[in-house]
Amino acid sequence: MRLLLPLSLVLLLGACAAAYAGNPAPTPAPAPPAGVPAPATPASSPTAAAADTSGGFENLEVLPDSISHDRLMAVMQGFGRALGVRCTFCHARGAEGEPPDFPSDANPHKDVARDMMRMTAELNRDILPDIEGLHNPRVTCWTCHRGEPQPQTSAPAPEEGGSGG
Repeated sequence: MRLLLPLSLVLLLGACAAAYAGNPAPTPAPAPPAGVPAPATPASSPTAAAADTSGGFENLEVLPDSISHDRLMAVMQGFGRALGVRCTFCHARGAEGEPPDFPSDANPHKDVARDMMRMTAELNRDILPDIEGLHNPRVTCWTCHRGEPQPQTSAPAPEEGGSGG
């Protein structure tokens, strides 16, 4: 059982990374500064009290309908930092000179993002707490993406002339 949980975690992350790799990536925003934290996992975090009330947003499938405008913006900005991207990486572009069409599902990256949000919530809620020896385990977008739209799925090649270990 102790080996089964880490193995299922690796398989789940690999499957999501493989599915994600099939989507072409738009040009990303500049990488965030080192140490920028990823956003809280929306499905497993209580909605923070904000200065305004629920924004009445359309087409929220994973985030709670009661999320405030300030909290939604903080979550979205956290995704942008964790992946080094801008809004139109996941949201459909608006007409020339217009903001993105946030409710639209036309951009396939939006469904990938929703699946990734569900995955991190499940890992944090159901899988990581069952692994003995971990203290306050937490997976975020930053855990894998590290400021890149496509997470690395293999270790980098060894440096030439290096000791190899």
